[in-house]
Amino acid sequence: METIRLWKDEYRTGNDLIDAQHIELFKNVEELLTIAMTGDEAQNKRGCMEILDFLADYTVKHFKAEETVQKQMNYVSYEQHARIHSQFKNTVLNYKSKVSNDFSRETLKRFVGTLMTWLSMHVCGYDRKIMSNTPISPELNFDGLEDVIKEAAEEFLPDTFDIGITKTDVRVYEGYIDSKVVVRVVFGCNKKYVFLVGFSEEMARSLYRKISGLEIKNIDQPDGIESSALLEMGDMIASRTMPYVKEGGENLEWKGDLFFDKYSDDSLRLGNSVLVDFETDCGKLEILYCMVNR
Repeated sequence: METIRLWKDEYRTGNDLIDAQHIELFKNVEELLTIAMTGDEAQNKRGCMEILDFLADYTVKHFKAEETVQKQMNYVSYEQHARIHSQFKNTVLNYKSKVSNDFSRETLKRFVGTLMTWLSMHVCGYDRKIMSNTPISPELNFDGLEDVIKEAAEEFLPDTFDIGITKTDVRVYEGYIDSKVVVRVVFGCNKKYVFLVGFSEEMARSLYRKISGLEIKNIDQPDGIESSALLEMGDMIASRTMPYVKEGGENLEWKGDLFFDKYSDDSLRLGNSVLVDFETDCGKLEILYCMVNR
């Protein structure tokens, strides 16, 4: 089996307490990933539940400690950061409940893929900004959509994954996204927003390798860990471009779906859409935004 090393020194924030807790979190996610990839069902469940119990408690402890540091230094994005923590605490608890009530390797794999991707992208994209008091992102109102999408891609690729953007093109959406992997995210309350995030095969493989240190075995039929990791990447890119929607609040609905080879939806041509292509040394990324109703 491949050696799994999720923690990287470039994830350090500069705060010893936060970094030590992050290392502990990554260590336990590594153990969970190993369990998901090996072993028999009975042994998997026992080990898995022990780690899930720890993660559920430790996540709450860590988020509280991190938020205390942010309060003490008057961190400019404290409220946004705390909101993101709260949402992910619910994700951990929901998956713990699913695995407890109906344990299966597939459910475990989906959880591990989501967890390791969220943790890596959150630490790189958000936590490393704390000590320098850098905002997570500005309040967005979806004016100048092209600039909003470009800013999100720049934050995602160069800042989080150290992938340079070599060329950017804005073009008209013609009813499809011609990428190997496409994540569709639909969210909103009174208004409905759609994001399509398309990864070329090279991009999908590169990002998964950077997060996990592992290789996608079969891009046409990814397993539960790989597919949930790709879906979480698209979700987090969309979340960086979404406005902090005031209407709806806790009633905000969010749904992400994964597609392969080509995604078609001619109805999105009727909305107010913007499609931006990003070329990099690690493949291509496409992002489309569309408000489909008002």
